[in-house]
Amino acid sequence: MRAQPGRRAELLDILQELVDDAERNEPGTLTYTFHTVDDDPDAVISYELFADDAALDAHKNSAAVAAAIPKLRAVTAPGSVQRLVPAIGKGFGK
Repeated sequence: MRAQPGRRAELLDILQELVDDAERNEPGTLTYTFHTVDDDPDAVISYELFADDAALDAHKNSAAVAAAIPKLRAVTAPGSVQRLVPAIGKGFGK
């Protein structure tokens, strides 16, 4: 995702709320990490790993995610939130 110029800190604050909620309420959320990019101050990349499809559904349908969506829309560049799907690699099940 891409923050609107100069709004990455706000974006990270919103994402921190989601991480905090996942730690408290989502045992099936195994990894929920957000990365910044050294030479791109507006980019934020997430890496998420869920125990199974039910855990992903629980996360997507959580009250925390519902509350965060309008906040995220306010600070991200339109169309910049994209879902990446692993194609190959070590460390994820297929």
